[in-house]
Amino acid sequence: MWPPAALEFLRDLEDNNDRAWFRANRARYDDHLRGPGQALAESLADFGEPRFFRPYNDARFHHRPPMKEQLGIAIGYGGAGGFYVELSLDGLLVGAGRHHPSRDQLERFRAAIDDGRRARGFEQAVAKASAAGMELVEPELKRAPRGYPLDHPRVERLRLKNLTVFSRHPLEPWLHDERCREVVRAELEGARPLVAWLAKHVGPPVAA
Repeated sequence: MWPPAALEFLRDLEDNNDRAWFRANRARYDDHLRGPGQALAESLADFGEPRFFRPYNDARFHHRPPMKEQLGIAIGYGGAGGFYVELSLDGLLVGAGRHHPSRDQLERFRAAIDDGRRARGFEQAVAKASAAGMELVEPELKRAPRGYPLDHPRVERLRLKNLTVFSRHPLEPWLHDERCREVVRAELEGARPLVAWLAKHVGPPVAA
């Protein structure tokens, strides 16, 4: 999997975050970070097509460093959600679900959670992801959304604004060998039911 040189590159990038440095070190990025990420994505082809996030930050509207200090890979990601893998100096992040759903998606999610039968399917999917080592994001709302009682039996789920599960692994030697691929596959496999539930009950955003 990712060689130790990938982390060396990320450390150097953190110390030299500008486009000129990145251009001069592009071969290191391609060989040690992007290349192994591509190999990982190819081994996960049954989860869907991969999309690599570009290494450049868009600094037009936000004050950010010129370069992203992580490699992000979205896999099988459609309008209803998908899978995600990210390597940075903060560790290896594995995620799945729908990040930042649209307003109409949240409305459909909440309607499904309000329905006991469909909510059970969501809980079963979350339980399978949890058994694989992934955890559901924390609710962002402080109380039930408008239109739902404060004492709703599934108020914790109604308070969600991101519909994702994730795991974050520290930088350890196993990231450099075959175990990394095995861990990522096992966790994404555990999250398949959640992605399928979202596709069925939430769907893609409705075009404005």
